[in-house]
Amino acid sequence: LLQIGETNRHAANTKMNTESSRSHAILIIHLQRSLKIKEETTVSIPSDTEHTLPGDLPLVLKSKLLIVDLAGSERIDKSGSEGHMIEEAKFINLSLSSLGKCINALAENSSHIPTRDSKLTRMLRDSFGGTARTSLVVTIGPSARHHSETSSTVLFGQRAMKVVNTIRLKEEVDYETLYKNVENEVDHLTSEMERQQKLRHREKMQLEKRLKESETFLNDLKMISSVQIENLEKEKHQFEYAVKRLMQELEEKEGRNNVLSEKIVHLETSLNEKK
Repeated sequence: LLQIGETNRHAANTKMNTESSRSHAILIIHLQRSLKIKEETTVSIPSDTEHTLPGDLPLVLKSKLLIVDLAGSERIDKSGSEGHMIEEAKFINLSLSSLGKCINALAENSSHIPTRDSKLTRMLRDSFGGTARTSLVVTIGPSARHHSETSSTVLFGQRAMKVVNTIRLKEEVDYETLYKNVENEVDHLTSEMERQQKLRHREKMQLEKRLKESETFLNDLKMISSVQIENLEKEKHQFEYAVKRLMQELEEKEGRNNVLSEKIVHLETSLNEKK
């Protein structure tokens, strides 16, 4: 990528530099890593509000690396640029001027930072006054004839040193993954619910079958018990009748025995008298 960018970068021969860059060079590398938080986590989402989301939350840790080679400011009277090179110098100086305004505003804690004035400042807005670690290297020439440019560059570096960056991890919720996870969970729960419903229906049918069998068995027992009770009642009456008859017979026999006993006593008395 660096070789491709260097090949596409335009350079020209000027009085100041035989290979003067006619553009800025910016290499941007985006890195992201998926994370999973096992606990309930409070995260900030783009609406600047905090939300507590459930466990196994798919978070994405995002990083961005910018390597920037800024084209140097150019004075036409010194560089001797002509034709389209003058237009290139104007665009370079304009973008550097916009960057300088942003640095001044940040150093003075201004409420408005003009990052939209140029494409360069829009691309570098996170590097100054943002949440990044920023290293700035300024290059100056030792020649006295470039005193003005050297002073301007040093002042730019001094102002840039006053800008304070607040380093903060950039975590974002991976909503696409979260949506897929929730969708899969819904499908799983739906399948589980259907399985449980089928299982409960099967158990219900089995219980109803057992209930019918129990009711049938109970009715059979009731019928059997009723028949047995009737039979026992009949046997009871029969036994009572038999006992009553036996008692009557016993009383009759006792009566006859008494009569016979009296006859025997009478006969014995008569026999004794005859003697």
